[in-house]
Amino acid sequence: MSTVVVSNGYKGYVTPRPFGGYFIPISVQSLILRDYCSRKKYLYNLHSGENNFDHSYLVLEGICENAAKYKAVLMCSFHMLPQNKYRRIEMYKNFLSKNCEMHFILEGIVLDTINKVDEVELIIQLSKITGQNIDNFLANNGVIDDVETN
Repeated sequence: MSTVVVSNGYKGYVTPRPFGGYFIPISVQSLILRDYCSRKKYLYNLHSGENNFDHSYLVLEGICENAAKYKAVLMCSFHMLPQNKYRRIEMYKNFLSKNCEMHFILEGIVLDTINKVDEVELIIQLSKITGQNIDNFLANNGVIDDVETN
């Protein structure tokens, strides 16, 4: 007898720590995630909140362990991921190997295949170099017309 795993919606992930130049209260992060799901007509699962310790990703790692239960994990920004590139890449691989996408709402990025990891990592590196959100950098320097919102 085989067991069929059915993905059960979209799991939210929030953090009390600043990330990527933002400090967004958990209640606002939750609102962003719920609004995103509402607009996309996704089934939203309540968020899990990270511990307020620097470089702690225990809650995110726990979500990853159970990722097969979800269609995707949602977070406001990829800046909420570990700072260490190799740790981040392992996390991408772990989520994707369980057919769980990663949605980064503020950047408008859905990581749904391993082929997109290099693209996400390039954007992360560019945002570190510029010291700001890469879309805002491109808009402020005339490379793109405006920052598009979903």
